[in-house]
Amino acid sequence: MKVYFFVTGNLAAETLLIAADELKSKFPELDIVLLTDGILPTLSSDFISSSLKEYDISNGIGLKEGDIVITGMMWPGDKERGIFREAKDAGAQSVVLLQDISGDAKKFMFQGILHLPDHICVSDLLTYENLLNIGIPKSKIVSLGSLYLDSLFKDFNKVNKCNHSKKIGYLTVPNKNDFKNWGSDYGYVETEVAEDLLRLSEQLNMDMVIRKHPKEHSSSKYDHLVSNSVSCEITSHTDASIIDFISSCDVVVSTYSTTLIIAQKMGKKTVSYQPTENKPFRFEVYERLGIPVTRSRDELYACLLDSRTDERGCPLDSVIFNYNHSSEKFSSFIDTLRP
Repeated sequence: MKVYFFVTGNLAAETLLIAADELKSKFPELDIVLLTDGILPTLSSDFISSSLKEYDISNGIGLKEGDIVITGMMWPGDKERGIFREAKDAGAQSVVLLQDISGDAKKFMFQGILHLPDHICVSDLLTYENLLNIGIPKSKIVSLGSLYLDSLFKDFNKVNKCNHSKKIGYLTVPNKNDFKNWGSDYGYVETEVAEDLLRLSEQLNMDMVIRKHPKEHSSSKYDHLVSNSVSCEITSHTDASIIDFISSCDVVVSTYSTTLIIAQKMGKKTVSYQPTENKPFRFEVYERLGIPVTRSRDELYACLLDSRTDERGCPLDSVIFNYNHSSEKFSSFIDTLRP
């Protein structure tokens, strides 16, 4: 038998590679194959060419009975659905690592019909509930935990809450493209959020640094943002690690990026800004973790003006399954699927 990983995306790709390394460590006898479609904005071309094989969607993987294939779940999901079908036809097991916190269950819906793998591994209670609410059977859902967050914080020491740099960090999300995929427009776009933040930075006399989402790496859509009174720097994921970026900021703002949870765990003042009349995305998880969700520029200004941070810390284990133990849970689960 073989274990295949279909590696694509950014957070999904990093999670899948962590998962593959865990299996290699626990079960060195396994024949593990890493496949990709080449859409890997956070990985170097040298690593891709040396470690991953190109996946030809038209010809399939070549799965055989007893094989296991592990994927993420990316919009629009056509490649993953093709892999699920091939696995079913071949008698192989298909597994999705759905690692977004409060992940979107609609990714499994196409033309009003659910297209499901054999198993869906989720990181947190809210994603679990989202899957149940859309009609996915409980028997298909595995309470795994977050391989990505556990790996990120494995050797992490909490930083000081304030480094006196007077800097606002904005972690972008391609909101407009997300809303198009979801079929739900929340009424704002990422550039407008950046413009609001720059104006507030000027009012607060704080410098601003923008970290573009990996999918926006080659985009120039933030280049028009300039100020005569404060610095506005535009960076990308290639300029610094996420830990180093967050450490350099006093305040971290995003719409609904997973990095808000990382920043909160690091002890930084963290704010979700979603200027919408609708219910903000991931509102429940931010509320549980003590991350303020602001829906207007005035609300955001008041929140930024308040120098206090949430002293309760970040109770991740109240939301995320198997906190600090997801890797052991994953390897044990995959072991149960082996013939």
